[in-house]
Amino acid sequence: MKKISKYKNSLPGYLVFSVAFLILLCLGMWQLNKHHAKIYKKNLINTNLNKGPKSLYNFNLNINDLEIIKIKGEILENKAIFFEPRTHKGKVGYHKLIPIKVKDQYVLVNRGFTLQKETEVFSKKKIDNIQGIIINFPKPKFFELKNDIKGNIWYTLQLEDISKYLNIKLVPFLIYEINNSSDKLINVKPNYLSEINHLNYAVTWFMLAVVLGFIFILFMRKKTHV
Repeated sequence: MKKISKYKNSLPGYLVFSVAFLILLCLGMWQLNKHHAKIYKKNLINTNLNKGPKSLYNFNLNINDLEIIKIKGEILENKAIFFEPRTHKGKVGYHKLIPIKVKDQYVLVNRGFTLQKETEVFSKKKIDNIQGIIINFPKPKFFELKNDIKGNIWYTLQLEDISKYLNIKLVPFLIYEINNSSDKLINVKPNYLSEINHLNYAVTWFMLAVVLGFIFILFMRKKTHV
């Protein structure tokens, strides 16, 4: 009877430990997978950079994610929008996004990080060559803030919202410019190529799981000797 009673008393402890241990392992595996995915994508971009940019004349072709492309089109500076808050080396600012008209299609280009919401004024239509990393337009995440379309305040990359606000139909791609020579803009990369060290996070979660295991073993040993 005493053994059964001890087992029943220990059951909640086993349950709490098992759930906590499993959560820590899942968090570690999640960060480890993000680390491997980032390494793969960085290597893919480096490979594509070595190949040189692929010239695009329309977006009806088969376009691979993270290709290095080159387009020529009209810069619609008057339709620039600014995503916030974005950071670069500790400074808080914006990502400046501008639609580019390529023949009869429109694509959104992230021209880079800026500290101010500034737009240029052209005396005539500006046609320019844009070189950058093209990705499929990202789907908004569950926890991201909703855009204030009426107030022209943007937090989330939402294709429908942006198309509606600009009153143009955007193709489902986003280009991160890599050849911008402006002093006021700093080129940026897609979010999943951020400099966050996912491997360190993974090691941290796994170490917490190991520490939790040792604590649980010591706790159970102490309890059995009481």
